Amino acid sequence: MKSTLSTIAVVVGMVLLLTSFAWGSIFPASAGWTEEKSLRMSELKGRAHTLVTQVAAAKEKPSMHGGSNAAELDAEFEKVKAELKELADELDGRIESPKTTATILRYAGIAFVVAGGLVVYASKV
Repeated sequence: MKSTLSTIAVVVGMVLLLTSFAWGSIFPASAGWTEEKSLRMSELKGRAHTLVTQVAAAKEKPSMHGGSNAAELDAEFEKVKAELKELADELDGRIESPKTTATILRYAGIAFVVAGGLVVYASKV
């Protein structure tokens, strides 16, 4: 009975190890990231870059006769920055999720193989 369970543990461990190596191909990080999100992120980065220079110029030379208001530009920049951070966090999560799952599967597989191997070794000694 012990040898059967230990053999099953080793086999399950090997399957987990093999699955962990193929996990990135089975469930790619790009699966949930759309082209629209990518384009929106690019637009936001461009807009944030433009707003930084506009805010700096408005703060450096405030104009009473129209032009850009530093407070309004700063508020718009904060809005753009918040949306950009939200998209960046989502992208990071999409990238890290398969890596994390593969790591968990790999260590679980190693644990099963080692435990099964130890039981086999202990039963033969």
